[in-house]
This record gives sequence, structure tokens and C-alpha cells, in this order.
Amino acid sequence: MNTSLITELFLYYARFPNKKSLAPLFNKGESIIDGYADLKNSALNLPDGNICPDIDNFVFGPNFDTVSSYVNNMTGYYLFVDFGEIECTTDRSNRFTDSARLAITVAYRLKEFNGDMMEQLIASDSCLNKLIAIRNTMIRDQRQRYWLKDVSKNHTLSPFIARELSSIGWSMLFNRDNYDGFNIKQL
Repeated sequence: MNTSLITELFLYYARFPNKKSLAPLFNKGESIIDGYADLKNSALNLPDGNICPDIDNFVFGPNFDTVSSYVNNMTGYYLFVDFGEIECTTDRSNRFTDSARLAITVAYRLKEFNGDMMEQLIASDSCLNKLIAIRNTMIRDQRQRYWLKDVSKNHTLSPFIARELSSIGWSMLFNRDNYDGFNIKQL
């Protein structure tokens, strides 16, 4: 399967949560859009041995309405991968760099968001531990995946509190840098 930036991110992070979290993402089952069947097949055939098997839900994408609808129909822990703008720059040697801003979040959807502060503390602490396990795996994977190279040097961990999602957790913000990621040099 030929992977693009976004597909590569999806397949990389799909390895982390419980494998059963992947099938619901393909809720249509099939699509007329090229690549849907290949992506579904690749995701559902990822090897077992998830890093955080107690994360039962996976959310991927920047569309808040879709994310909100999906999260509001789940319970428990979830991994949310969000991507934003891509900055394209050229240095003095005419090298192109494409830098995508990413956030990965491990959160817990609370039944009562205004509930017990100690319940929130425990959920937050557990989410932070799971996020650190993911981060540590990313740092170990730096040799195989060039785009993870600088994660160990520059990333930010921040609390994730989303009342509209009844969720609490932790996010890791970082850039995915790629030299000539969109193949401008081939033009």
C-alpha cells in the first residue's frame, strides 16, 4: 500500500490502542473512494501486541464535529491523533522541509465531568502514564522512522481537559518534520 503523510500517521498510531478499536473507524464498511479498502485491510491486519491494550478506542482526524460525535458515543480510555497545519520551508541550500504540527492525546471519557476531583486525578494520572508509554515507544522507533527523529529533543506534554467531550487526559504536541515530503524536487 502506498502511504501518504496522513495514512502513515494513521497506521503508525493504530498500533497503540487495543486492536478492536480499529474496525469501528470503518463504520461504512466499504466506500467508492480509492484506497478505503486497502487502508481498512492494512489497519485490521496490523500485528497484535498493542502497546496500550487497555485503550479501547481510537480517534483520528482534525474534524471536531466528527471527533465529538465519535467520542460522545464511547466510554473509557481513548487515543486521539490530531493533525493541523503543514508548514513548508526552504533553507539557503534550497532544501525543502515540510513540518506538520501533531497532537496525540490519551484521554478518559468521564460519565460525570463535574464529578469527584479525585476521580479526575486518577484518570489524569493514568492517561499521563499511557501517553508516556506511547512517547517512549516513539523515541525507541526513531531509528526505523525518520520523522520521529526529533521527538526526543522537542515535544510538549500538556493536560487535556475537554468539557464538551466529557474527557480528561494528556496531550503530546510535536512536529513531524520531513525533508521534501511532497516531492517538490521531482518537478
